[in-house]
Amino acid sequence: GAFVGAGCAQPSVPGGARAGVGMLLPLPYIQETLGDEATILFQSFSWSFAASCVLLVLWRGLIAPVVAANRSADDLVFLTNSVVSLFPALTAPFLAVQALWELPISDHATALAAAPTPLALRAVGLSCGYMAYDTVFCLAHKQVRHPLLLGHHLLSILFFPYATLRHRALLVVLFFVCTEVTNIGQHVRIILLKLGHERSRLYLVNGVAWAVSFFVVRILPSPYLFYKMADCSYAAFSRADFVVAWATMPIPFVLNSFWFYLLASGVLRFLRTPPIDALLSSENQQQQQQQGRAAKRR
Repeated sequence: GAFVGAGCAQPSVPGGARAGVGMLLPLPYIQETLGDEATILFQSFSWSFAASCVLLVLWRGLIAPVVAANRSADDLVFLTNSVVSLFPALTAPFLAVQALWELPISDHATALAAAPTPLALRAVGLSCGYMAYDTVFCLAHKQVRHPLLLGHHLLSILFFPYATLRHRALLVVLFFVCTEVTNIGQHVRIILLKLGHERSRLYLVNGVAWAVSFFVVRILPSPYLFYKMADCSYAAFSRADFVVAWATMPIPFVLNSFWFYLLASGVLRFLRTPPIDALLSSENQQQQQQQGRAAKRR
């Protein structure tokens, strides 16, 4: 097929997994046209999209009326987005980590042309399925509609499956999926904020932990990934593959650096802001001092 070339036969997908695909979710057109790898990936994509929709319905219909009944319409949009977004953050990265261990990372001749295992296909499909759902959600709600986020989602939905099924730079794709684990801290922060707990100790601890995890997971490994991207062989890549790879691979690294700058700046501002009790106490002391001076003048 167009995505699965001659070098993309399915040696990495066991026979039992291929048989199970047809039993679990019949996708004859995809299976016959693109192969078993595409079938597994699209199956995971479809289930992830459906699971996100189910979580949306459960939250809006059953949970939100109980825990967020007094929140504004805007707050409910942010809460809904963050609650559903915890699903991929708690699942896809852990599949991707296991899939990374199955790649020949130390072999620079094949590291960027390795075939995906079923775990890798499911991790990428799960991540892209959620991003497809979130793209629809963001387009429907202006409160969370941001061009940078939409661009991130659309590029990932297009190029993650392309790279995975073409066996091109899967190492880098799986790293990007792994980094989504830091979204746990991001969305817990939004949930606490929109539920009115922005002055709680939990909010502070989560914010600091989020900043640390973002640096450890997204920023710290970046030089190693750049080393792999520069030193590994591209002999199996066509000219188009090579151009697409180097036109898209640096983008998430740039975004991660920009987001970490914003995150670290926000945490520092929060830590420098005196607690509300301290502000009130300071104001009371100033009032008492002014009243004392006025009394002495009398």
